[in-house]
Amino acid sequence: MPDWKSPSELTRDSLLLVKLLHACLGWAIWEYVSHFHYEWDVYRGNRRYRWTIWVYTSCRLAMLSTFTFHAIAINGGTWRHCTTLFMAGMASAYVAISLASLLIVLRITAVWEKKPVVVTVSYIAWLTCLALNVYNVTTLRAAYDGSSRGCLPYDTKSFVFNSIGILASDTVLLVLMLAGILRVRRNAVKNGISRVLYRQGVVWLIVAILVEVPAVAFALLELNDPLTVMFQPVELVSLVICAGHMYRGLLEYVYKPDTNLSLGNGNSTHLLVRSANTAMSSNPVSGPGSSTQSSAGPPGGDVMGTKGSNAAPGYTMQVL
Repeated sequence: MPDWKSPSELTRDSLLLVKLLHACLGWAIWEYVSHFHYEWDVYRGNRRYRWTIWVYTSCRLAMLSTFTFHAIAINGGTWRHCTTLFMAGMASAYVAISLASLLIVLRITAVWEKKPVVVTVSYIAWLTCLALNVYNVTTLRAAYDGSSRGCLPYDTKSFVFNSIGILASDTVLLVLMLAGILRVRRNAVKNGISRVLYRQGVVWLIVAILVEVPAVAFALLELNDPLTVMFQPVELVSLVICAGHMYRGLLEYVYKPDTNLSLGNGNSTHLLVRSANTAMSSNPVSGPGSSTQSSAGPPGGDVMGTKGSNAAPGYTMQVL
């Protein structure tokens, strides 16, 4: 059994953490650049505008900011303000993770038709995780490391509660989302938008387990400071990328021309979406600064569809 706190082991693990941060930085840049055209098309009016695009964009920008701050810190950009740099980097990281979870909360609100109990539980879980993130940022400390010639965190025991909080809140949110989809009908997952939501929920659950459980395990073991935070960069980039793909995938599916999105069979509710070409020809696409509203939903533009002939009275489904 190696001595995890020996100087040689600390040096080796610190260098491994630096390499991992560089790899995640490259991954984050590639992801942002390769999918920037999506949000750019929304801002130019070539894609349907939804207010949640700002959550999506802020989440991706926060991810880039995180690795930018960390890159400056670990590459010797400064040796006097290590704690400040790492606090800024981790604050950006927690903003990105919180916004990724917020996209899940908004899905839960739509799937459960804004049921007060479910919405309350969802936001309590999300706000609890957010509070733990804020607390963790205030306790973070970093110092210049001569072996790696960069700033590295120390006294990382506070990461334990934060890692557990992120895993617990994501688990609660995913259970609520999957339960909301399956409650419609036993065979709902075989049809329409419910199938897309269900598959995306399962993928998110798998990704969350793969990246969050190791982060919690290493935080609980407290082998040494570099290993305690080793999986956090991987957790951040994986969750943000997964949330971005889910967001784009859902909206691209919803706005297919002449799509009839069903949450079930028979008398179950339907979400009817107009052809994209018809919508554009009859009413211009609303941009971020435009007051023009589409006739596909009520004023405010929050509901993507209209009531179907088989829909429950007064029912409209809200999609991100």
